[in-house]
Amino acid sequence: MFPKIRRTKSGIREFTDTDISFLMFLVALKKTGMSLDDIADFTKDGCILERIESGEMPKAPLKDRLRILKNHRNHIVEQQREIELLLHSVNKKISFYEHYMESEDEIVEESEQNVQE
Repeated sequence: MFPKIRRTKSGIREFTDTDISFLMFLVALKKTGMSLDDIADFTKDGCILERIESGEMPKAPLKDRLRILKNHRNHIVEQQREIELLLHSVNKKISFYEHYMESEDEIVEESEQNVQE
């Protein structure tokens, strides 16, 4: 699933900026709910940026990745809609509780004033 990372003669991995960007993108895909199967499908050709830039990349893998990303974007947009609805519900509840607390404070203040008079 991960790109082939170059290693030194002693076996220590040497990450390029491209490797790091690719790995960070994979983390973002996972955090946004992409399945491991889809991530594996997306990464089956490894990091292809250098091949794209050199013009050596065939179109088929790019079409596959584009399809996977568009499907995932649709999934994220749906998640966003659901979160917005949930956030609206939470905000309504917060507003209700704040209003209730303010009303209670006013009642207590009025009672204290009546007792003092």
